[in-house]
Amino acid sequence: MANSETISGLRQELWRKALFADAKLELYMNRFIGPDETDIIQELTDLSAKKGSNMSFGLGMKLSGDGVVGDAELEGQEEAMVDYDEDVAIDQLRHGVRLKGRMDEKKSAYEMRSSAKNRLKIWWAEREDKEILWKLCGRTDKTFANTPTAPAATRIVYANDAGATASLTADEVFDTKCIDAAKQMAKLASPKIRPARVNGKNHYVIILHPYQATDLRKDSVWTQAQREANVRGEKNPIFSGALGIYNDCIIHEHEDIYAWAGGAASIPVCRAVLLGQQAGVIAFGAPVNWVEKSFDYGNKWGISVGRIFGVIKPMFNAKDYGVVAIDTAGTTASTA
Repeated sequence: MANSETISGLRQELWRKALFADAKLELYMNRFIGPDETDIIQELTDLSAKKGSNMSFGLGMKLSGDGVVGDAELEGQEEAMVDYDEDVAIDQLRHGVRLKGRMDEKKSAYEMRSSAKNRLKIWWAEREDKEILWKLCGRTDKTFANTPTAPAATRIVYANDAGATASLTADEVFDTKCIDAAKQMAKLASPKIRPARVNGKNHYVIILHPYQATDLRKDSVWTQAQREANVRGEKNPIFSGALGIYNDCIIHEHEDIYAWAGGAASIPVCRAVLLGQQAGVIAFGAPVNWVEKSFDYGNKWGISVGRIFGVIKPMFNAKDYGVVAIDTAGTTASTA
């Protein structure tokens, strides 16, 4: 028996576009994502147009030669550009909702799609934020598509020079000294962690856990700096939602920064991250998929969304290419 159907492809295409246009606006990390290797999170879309489950991309090294002076011959003295390859794998991630039934919902199909879209866009934006931040923090228990890498020993600083995460005590919290130490490590790294160019100036971005943000606000050096030179009318999206600026570092906070009971006596520990150019890479392998399906002779409806993508923190010679981790104790806010 032949079944008559509506033009579901057009309907699904419209809702697919609407869902992910909205989800992109909800995505906190979207302000750091761009198509170039000079962006903090580089977006790669090559696999959307061809087969494959891995994508190679280049990590560009700075030119290091001294150049020639006066009328000295440049020909034959040119410097070769050096690039190193890194790979990012992709996999499929999906989620969906199913309504109980027509009698239970008492809603039109349009209202059902609207409700599903709103809930799924929030879920997707939060899930993608998590994926990016978990990879940047080196959260090794979260292994979707790519195995995360813990921070290299030369790409991590500890509050109060604790020397190890397990040695952190409750009073060794995030402060401006952590910012200074992380920035110094980034600038002296080999290769140097290159800052992002924002409004004609060089800036690093540091993302804190809310526990660390609470501690930073108690630092008198921080509060003084914010009174004198906080974010004022900056239009670049990298400044949007920032807590402030200190030592040319734009400070953000996000609840998905890695936190766990890992300090001395199992106190809470948080891992902030300082980010420069190409701190992370996100690769997309196919357009977003939106599927509507009926169950039980059309009495129940379900909607699923999915995308093929992957995120990595690029490494160079087993070292984080664009990230410095900052491990500190974390303090919960108190009304006492």
